[in-house]
Amino acid sequence: MRENNKALPYVSLKKQAKVDLFCLHYAGGSSAVFRDWDNLFPDWIAIRPVELPGRGSRILEQPLSDIKTLITNLEDAIKDEITRPWALFGHSLGAALGYKICQNLQKTLPALAFFPSGRHAPTLHDPAPKRGALSDDKLIEEVRSLGGSPEEVLQNKELMDLLLPMIRSDFILSETIQKTDSLLSLDCYVHVFAGSHDAEVPIKTLSQWQDSCSKEISIDILEGNHFFLHENSSIIHIRNAICQLIKPLLTSPTDIKENIVKEENDE
Repeated sequence: MRENNKALPYVSLKKQAKVDLFCLHYAGGSSAVFRDWDNLFPDWIAIRPVELPGRGSRILEQPLSDIKTLITNLEDAIKDEITRPWALFGHSLGAALGYKICQNLQKTLPALAFFPSGRHAPTLHDPAPKRGALSDDKLIEEVRSLGGSPEEVLQNKELMDLLLPMIRSDFILSETIQKTDSLLSLDCYVHVFAGSHDAEVPIKTLSQWQDSCSKEISIDILEGNHFFLHENSSIIHIRNAICQLIKPLLTSPTDIKENIVKEENDE
């Protein structure tokens, strides 16, 4: 395990956890999206937020817009931390990256489960508009239309001057993850989360995640737009679904009975 792994900036305090859940954020986001998740999940799941270059603990690094380099970078960082069973949750761009990472690691360090959220299936062309080449003003308007950033942030010119290169790089990344016709299916369990009013991910296409998975997938549609995961009710729903799927996959589920009640009581 790397002593100073900038890609995983939060130290896990759950030393007795049975599972690590690595979490990959959306375009323009950071690991802080998942900062509070560890307290919401039971003690047997340790939340491990992953940081992409150019933000947070990696603010001094240049954002990466080359998809192969970034996946290798994140893959190496996650491999260094795998000491027990693990799963991966990714939202939007994070789901696309997570799919590639799980696919690449499944022969040597297979995941228990993968939870793509707010992302179209890998076998589909990206239905979202191209944003990477927009002017700064138009790019800000696109970010505003997605509803993922507070208005006070969008109107802060100095802050946006700092954030826009990272946001643009992330959109370029998302746009360069192209539809793939020939896929190695994921062998782990896959549970898809989506927003009921997410214009980026048409509900009718969600079932096509099955084309990339060897086991039967399951799908959850939550109330909200592309950033439904910011709603407390959605986070609780996501947590409960993840716990319900992962519990039977552990070799000794009886070891965690005393901690399971937590996710049932916070609704």
